[in-house]
Amino acid sequence: MESIDLVQKLPTRLDAFRRLHRHTIDHREQFWAAIAEQLQWQTPFSYVVKEDFSIPLASWFCDGQINAAQNALHRIIEKGRGDARALVFYQKSGHAHTLTFNELKDKVLRLAAAFHRAGLIQGDCIALNLPSCPEFVISALAAAYLGITYLPIGCHLPPSIVAEDITASRAKLVIMANSNAYEEKKSHAPTVRALLEDLSILISGETIEGIPTLEEYMAKADPSGLEPACPEANHPLFTVYENRLAGKHVGSVFPTGGFLVQAHASFDDIFNKTLDQDKPQMIVNTLDIYKAPAQAYGLWGPLTNGTGIVLIDEDIRVNTIEDILNEQPNPALLCPPTLISEVREQLGQGQLNTAKRFSVIASCGNALPPRLVKYADSILVKGPERVVNLWVQSKSGIALLNSYPTPELNRPGTLGFGALGVEPIIINDFGEPCKTNISGNLVFSQSWPAMPMATPGTTEHFKKTYFSKFKGYFFTYDGVRSDKDGFFWFMGRLDDSIKVKGQSLGASLIEGVLTSHPLVEEAAIISTQNKSGEDIVIFVVPRNKIQDEQKCIDQIKDYITDKIGHFAVPKKIIITDQLPKTATGKLFRSVLRRIAAGEEPLD
Repeated sequence: MESIDLVQKLPTRLDAFRRLHRHTIDHREQFWAAIAEQLQWQTPFSYVVKEDFSIPLASWFCDGQINAAQNALHRIIEKGRGDARALVFYQKSGHAHTLTFNELKDKVLRLAAAFHRAGLIQGDCIALNLPSCPEFVISALAAAYLGITYLPIGCHLPPSIVAEDITASRAKLVIMANSNAYEEKKSHAPTVRALLEDLSILISGETIEGIPTLEEYMAKADPSGLEPACPEANHPLFTVYENRLAGKHVGSVFPTGGFLVQAHASFDDIFNKTLDQDKPQMIVNTLDIYKAPAQAYGLWGPLTNGTGIVLIDEDIRVNTIEDILNEQPNPALLCPPTLISEVREQLGQGQLNTAKRFSVIASCGNALPPRLVKYADSILVKGPERVVNLWVQSKSGIALLNSYPTPELNRPGTLGFGALGVEPIIINDFGEPCKTNISGNLVFSQSWPAMPMATPGTTEHFKKTYFSKFKGYFFTYDGVRSDKDGFFWFMGRLDDSIKVKGQSLGASLIEGVLTSHPLVEEAAIISTQNKSGEDIVIFVVPRNKIQDEQKCIDQIKDYITDKIGHFAVPKKIIITDQLPKTATGKLFRSVLRRIAAGEEPLD
């Protein structure tokens, strides 16, 4: 490690990389202190980490104070990159709106001044019910400048859930988009406003009677003399809700210092430090902006590294990809695995109408299978090793496993290695280490800087869920194995999670929602595979005999839309008199899958 300059590069040979990784584990605190010092601290931290998984507690960069927005804007401008592209937004019209770091900073400070003028202070919370758009980025940065926590809320959620999220967060301001951003477009903003009564709401992109626009809110703001906040490292940067079905808003609260340090470092490691040339100048983010991975690799990670962000005002299409490749300087692509499948479906046997390619493609979600890596190599990227996987969970925030865009540090389908300074461990059900190529439980015995805290009132749930099965370990619920070279491979989920349209859905929790419907006695949910991911099929046992089966199905779909969101409406609902069960009362989900696939009759 002594001969490696970590500021400039990482080793690209497997043996050298593994030695470096071991060194960062053995000297973890020194490693993370050196990484943290690459950023600007208003007050230096006194010690690196304090952790105790029995509580659980993880506190990083203690006593330090750091402003995330200053590190993403002012620090980059001071390095002479003020006129570089910071944010490019491709609108549906095809027009690309560009902001430099200087221009983005001006807009951020103006909105921060408007927040300050309205009385918002450090420790307050605002909610962002916005799609991937400049307003989201500007609002998040402006909030961070003042030490205000922001809550991203997905535009796929119905008004009732949006209102519940906002109420649970105690947000003092809500910023929403125009109606076209929402899956349920009819009167979305007015409905949310009615549910929230007197709470301040701003609208971006169109005028709605009775709701002031973001532009009007900012009109009289004067940023001159506005001082940045000095939040402590553990101050919440943003909060993400992951589960609204358990009677509480269960989610993650990400700390300013730890999240910023690890987002900065992880982005730099993956997209810059293993490349001798073709380092990306722009990152095209097609992940859902309201999720932690998009915050890490589509917002804070790139900006703190001086890399610009590209956002798109629609589902990404081939012509948009061609425009981006032709118009943006050496872009990289951040995407879910389904995007590669969608591009293949759109192109068929064709090729892109450009010879340019992405410098790196980083896939976040399920590991890309080798067939899709091969396809991406032939169409979108400059070599199969440039297609990397990021293993990110809602409770990690950052990729704790990832591959790198270099031949010896990547293999099609792999999850890669543990991130630098992070040690993944594979144990069996008895807590014993697994040997090479033996599948087991993926756990971590130590925290990582971006590790979140539990949302208020859910600490016991957090402890029970992630720290109780294996004492002294954080349990991920993923089954993995590692090969002789140290690559990790995904073997399957160890809970009932189903991923549909990019959303992780707990089967048992959805079944609980369904059985609260007056028509439903029992319900079971299973997943089926399609070309781009998973679909869900629901089996329902009605309380009473059904006269009109289709009417019953429509009512259940409406109920799911209202209680969870339209994205969770299943491909198929099957009405049955009973569910197949074992002698002990457990569901035969394998039988249900065969029935859903038409391989077995419904008796």
